[in-house]
Amino acid sequence: MNKKIKIGIIVVAVVAIGIIGFFIFGNPDRTPVGIDEGITNEQGKDGTTSLDNDKVLVLYFSQSGNTQKLAKLISDRVGGDFTRIETVQTYPDTYEELADFAKEERDNDVHPELKDLDINLDDYDTIFIGYPIWWYQMPMPMYTLFDTYDFSGKTIVPFNTHEGSGDGGTYEDIQELEPNAIVLEGLPIRGGDMENDQSSQVDNWLKELGFME
Repeated sequence: MNKKIKIGIIVVAVVAIGIIGFFIFGNPDRTPVGIDEGITNEQGKDGTTSLDNDKVLVLYFSQSGNTQKLAKLISDRVGGDFTRIETVQTYPDTYEELADFAKEERDNDVHPELKDLDINLDDYDTIFIGYPIWWYQMPMPMYTLFDTYDFSGKTIVPFNTHEGSGDGGTYEDIQELEPNAIVLEGLPIRGGDMENDQSSQVDNWLKELGFME
């Protein structure tokens, strides 16, 4: 094979891998919102929707802060309890290391141990569950969550951040993992868009679900 052709193929392959990585994990050049340490777990919040505050839980997993910010917007409207999902093992801080670590977890079907969420699902009817899209799917800690807790009889309302893959089919995945739960239409928002106010998108979504007038 001609040397120039070989070089061309290599260049195309590298570019393709970069493009794929952009869409399946995120844009390494975009500055994420960042985890806000001032956003902490909350209990018994008042909401502004038709949902019973005492029976609502918002759960979320976030590393860059994008999903955390979206979860807080939702929680401030639906009320109830607000809880972050965290793993016992700390994830890498840099984009490249985190992307590699997450891919290794996915490829090896690792279900990482979670910190105690201190929740009792019997206390809730409606559970909002949020996460970013990593490597085409939910992060592996989410699979641990569904392994650990039985959501039978609950209404699950998913939401996620992404960089071009939408929900990545994860809402259907949740329904398969929790066949005895009701999974409503979710809300996918680009992670980069979380730099701006997404209140109207959240409100419109909650209205479409019938939770707000």
